[in-house]
Amino acid sequence: MMRSKLQAIGVLAALALPPSAGTAAGFNYLYIEAGEGNSSGGHTAIQFDDEIYHYQHVDSGLIRLFRQEKTEFHFLYRYLQNRPMHLSRVEVGEDTFDLLKNQFKWRFLTQERQFKLLDDLHKERMFIRHLLQKSTGGHAIASSDAAPVLRLKGVGLFYPEPGRQPQYTDSNLTKQQSLSVQSLRRKVEQRYGPDFLQRRREMIEAQIKTLAPSQWPAINSDLVAEEFPSSIYTFTERYSDYLTALFAIKALMDAPPLQSDVLLLTSQPVFKISEAERRALAELQGDFETGLIKALDSNRPDWGYAVLVDMARYIAIDASLQSGYWVFIDDFADNSESVGPDQYLEHSAQIRMLVSDARATLERNRLSAISRQQLGEAEYSQIEMAGNRYIELLNSEQRHDFRYNGQKALPSKSVGLPNGPVPNLSPEQLTTALSALDNLENSLSETLNQSYRYDLFSRNCVTELFGTIKQALIKPYRSGDKVADPEALTVKESEQRLGGYIETAYNFVPFVAYQSVLDRYHVTQSRDLDSYRGLELAKLSARQNSLITGLRESNIISSRLYKYNPDDALFVFFTDDNVLLRPLFGVANIGAGIGQSVYGFFSWPLDSGKNLQSGATGILMSLPELFFFNMRKGSYRYLSLNQLTHADLPDH
Repeated sequence: MMRSKLQAIGVLAALALPPSAGTAAGFNYLYIEAGEGNSSGGHTAIQFDDEIYHYQHVDSGLIRLFRQEKTEFHFLYRYLQNRPMHLSRVEVGEDTFDLLKNQFKWRFLTQERQFKLLDDLHKERMFIRHLLQKSTGGHAIASSDAAPVLRLKGVGLFYPEPGRQPQYTDSNLTKQQSLSVQSLRRKVEQRYGPDFLQRRREMIEAQIKTLAPSQWPAINSDLVAEEFPSSIYTFTERYSDYLTALFAIKALMDAPPLQSDVLLLTSQPVFKISEAERRALAELQGDFETGLIKALDSNRPDWGYAVLVDMARYIAIDASLQSGYWVFIDDFADNSESVGPDQYLEHSAQIRMLVSDARATLERNRLSAISRQQLGEAEYSQIEMAGNRYIELLNSEQRHDFRYNGQKALPSKSVGLPNGPVPNLSPEQLTTALSALDNLENSLSETLNQSYRYDLFSRNCVTELFGTIKQALIKPYRSGDKVADPEALTVKESEQRLGGYIETAYNFVPFVAYQSVLDRYHVTQSRDLDSYRGLELAKLSARQNSLITGLRESNIISSRLYKYNPDDALFVFFTDDNVLLRPLFGVANIGAGIGQSVYGFFSWPLDSGKNLQSGATGILMSLPELFFFNMRKGSYRYLSLNQLTHADLPDH
């Protein structure tokens, strides 16, 4: 909490500086053309150095501010979503650049904290409701309700979900794992004494008994205020950390092997350990041992999770040294997205590229660590993630399901809340706490909904972005009193700092706002950045007859650049590069949408209405083509990030 306060004070101090002449700097204003995915009517963003901020309509009906790294943003929109991007460089003074950048950073961090508070309140309410039902003799809340909320991170490395039997691998491997844990336990006892683990467990159980619901501070209803939202170490977090610590102690005392789905084993030549790697792994294993022993007696609240992860990685390194091949802990999240052969077989060329790139990344990370003669926890985590990615993608070569995304820097195998010691609270205490939480959560939820509710015309990605710019421009003039005429001041500051003023009431459409930026801001450079298909089409046209290439690539049937992606509603013709024929092609695309809708009507019981919904989306997305406006571009789900060349990105 103290760190958060210091950061907030630092940001406030930077934002409070008065405007000065300063040296020249600049930011990029980005306009992304319309497409079928998110922000289908077009999108806007602002870039400071390598960080891009943009407002996005989310499923909850709210509009949220997101921050992404430059490469990630371009890969998402220009490559995966196949949408051209237009960039304008706006030259400003150094002080204006800092003012704008700090305002967007402040807004992002504030909003993140606000929604974390709401999420924490929800978890707190679910947990107290769980305790109340247990204390009154009823059943705890259904596991399906609690599963996404009340989970113990890291415990799933050694223990199964409550009510399920443990699943282990072959006996020789499990025996070796148990011996590794027993070795760790002996070293813990040598350091702290033979009864240390038992005493630590009894102390934690006693602390759990004395836990009481958190005293939540009043939450400021003015979400535009300058006060940074406070953080709180909640009742639920404290209980989860204590219970996770008990499982860490239990694992050290009982020495169970890892669950069968935790350890990734392979004997492929690419995973063979070199002598230099063997020495580095042996040294790192000692570091994990030291870190684990220190964590057991530390004051950090999440030491139980740290011990479980260190213990699992200690076992994985031991297995690597025993077998001579890299062995990894599974680091995919519990809710990772899986894809099956029916989804990716049509994209075999792109999948092969993903496999090749994953292998290259693994080899590069290994060579980098050894060449620098440094294999610390951070370097090991990068190798672990690359190994997980490569092993998972290898499943596609056997036409098996594989997890496409969801990796974590630290293994996070979790389980639902098991039966265990609970706080010594009466039903009356729990009822009182639950009632207060209900009121607080409802109040905060209503406030956030009012403040961030999405509206197509008055609160979208354009209006919120310019609204944040306006807040930054008048911030240096704010003190304890309100600005007398904020609108006039905003116009004056915008003209002085940016070269002109943009009225959002008439510029809520993304491409209209982009033109206004070109006309009114001090734009020193503009660039049109093509989509993935556009870039590849230009390469083909340069090598082959452009007329033949254009005819072949005009439709999804003969195209070599695009294979139909089920994420896209069905269409026949690309219309982004065929302006004159766009209405005619649009008629054909609408026909394809109608056909998919008819098919979806009969297949509804089998696909839960997926084809019917996709067909309706296709019709809606193709209607603008009748009026020469393009939205249908197709998307590319399985591209590799390495296909995004840095030469294709703006320098700033």
